[in-house]
Amino acid sequence: MLKSWMHDASLALLARSGVTPALCAWLAAVTFAALMTVVFLCVAAYVWLELTFGGIFAGLIMAGAFLLLAIAAFFVSVQLRRHARERAMLERAARAHAPSWLLDPRVLATAVQIGREIGWQRIVPVAFLGFLAAQWAREHRGHQGAPD
Repeated sequence: MLKSWMHDASLALLARSGVTPALCAWLAAVTFAALMTVVFLCVAAYVWLELTFGGIFAGLIMAGAFLLLAIAAFFVSVQLRRHARERAMLERAARAHAPSWLLDPRVLATAVQIGREIGWQRIVPVAFLGFLAAQWAREHRGHQGAPD
């Protein structure tokens, strides 16, 4: 039974992502080939620059090119980080101002049905305690980040 659940889960994951061991092996081969291409292009560029400008200047030119690439990658990563932080802050603000899930008609209908099944005399005290606990947790979470 557990084996069939695991098989169903792996099939669902395979259907969603399409990732197979063969795909991973081919992606590894593509990555290795691309890396070797970059290495040989760098060696060829160095040899050409060495023939044109000499060994020391070729090394300096190649180092400068990689330094420019590193600086560009740094600034792009800083921008991406800033964008991700802004997007997360906007999403948190939107969730904070979103209507409460307690006002969802499905939740209210379920609560009414549970109240009818169990009885309101038993549900009301438990719901009141739950409401008080939720309010306390909300206030405690708000005061936790405030400086003294």
